[in-house]
Amino acid sequence: MHSTIPPRWNDDEIPSRAIVAEALRCPFPLRLNPHVQAAHEHSLRWVKRALGDELLAQKAGRARMAWMVAGFYPEAGIAELSLAADYLCWAFALDDLGDETPIGERPSQLAELFELFDGTFTGAEPSLGEPVAVSALRDIVVRLQQFANPAQMQAFRLGNQAYFGGMLWEANNRAGKWVPHESSFLILRPAAGAVPPFFALVEPLEKLTLSAAVKAHPQVLELQRLAGGIVCWINDVLSFEKERKLSDVHNLAIVYEVHRALPPGAALSQAVKLSNAEVDGFLARAAALPTFSEQENRELLRYIAVLGSMIRITRDWTLGSARYAERDELALLAG
Repeated sequence: MHSTIPPRWNDDEIPSRAIVAEALRCPFPLRLNPHVQAAHEHSLRWVKRALGDELLAQKAGRARMAWMVAGFYPEAGIAELSLAADYLCWAFALDDLGDETPIGERPSQLAELFELFDGTFTGAEPSLGEPVAVSALRDIVVRLQQFANPAQMQAFRLGNQAYFGGMLWEANNRAGKWVPHESSFLILRPAAGAVPPFFALVEPLEKLTLSAAVKAHPQVLELQRLAGGIVCWINDVLSFEKERKLSDVHNLAIVYEVHRALPPGAALSQAVKLSNAEVDGFLARAAALPTFSEQENRELLRYIAVLGSMIRITRDWTLGSARYAERDELALLAG
C-alpha cells in the first residue's frame, strides 16, 4: 500500500505543487474526450452569451475548463461535453461569487438565489430582471432534457440542491469566521465542491445506465463516496498555497493546520496521506465488486472507469490549470 509512505518535505515549509502532485497516489489512466477543443470553444461563446461576461470568458479560457470535463466524461458526444463544459463554467462562476465577493458571507442572499436556481428545474417562468446566472442554468437544464430521462433530471436537481446546501454551509462558516471541524468538513466538502451534480451527469452524458439494484448496493455507494472525497482532497492539496493566501478556510490541509495545530507542511502531508489512503480503499473495493447480470456488470465497470478518470483529471487539471497555477501549464494535456 503506497498510502503509508509519508511525503518527504519539511513540516514548516509548503513544497512546490509538482512535488505534492508526485506524492499523490493516482494510478488511473488519463482519458481525454476527443471533442475537448470544440467544447472549449463552445463554452467560451456560451459564457459571453449566457452570462454576458467577457472577463469571465477570458478567465475560463485561460483555466481551460473544458479539459476538466473532458476527463470527467471521456466518451460523451460533442453536444453532451459542451453542456458539461458550460455547466462547469457556470459552477466556477458561482464558486467565485461565494469565495471572492461579499455575498459569500451572506447566507440569506445566497439562499434566495438558490431558490431561483431550483425553480429552473420545475419549469418556473423567467422573472423580470432575474440574475443572468438563473437564466444560464435554465439553458443548461433545458438542454440536458434532450439527453436525460426524468429520473436522471431529478438526480441532477438533487445534486444541485446538495451543492447549494454545501455553499450555504461555507457561507455560514465565513459569516461566523469559523474554520469547519474535521468531522463536518469531511462530510460536507464534496457537496460544496459540486461533486453530486457532476456525478449525476455521468449516466446521461456517457449514455451509461446503472440499474436500481446496482445504484443501491452498499459497495457501489461506498465507491462513489470515496471517489467524491478523493477529487476534493486532491484539489485541496494542490490549491493549498493559493487558498491559504486568500484566507479561504475550506481546504482539508487548512482544517488540519488549524484543528490539529500543525505547521503547514505537516498539515499538507496529513491531507495527502488521507487522499492516498482513500485511493487505496477505492482500488480495493473496485477489485472486489459484487456480481450482477452480465449487462449490469458491464455498465458498472464502465462507471467505475469513469470515476477513476475523474480522479486522474482532477490531479492533472488542478496542477496545470491557470486557475491554480501561475501560468497555463496544460499545453501538453491540451495537445
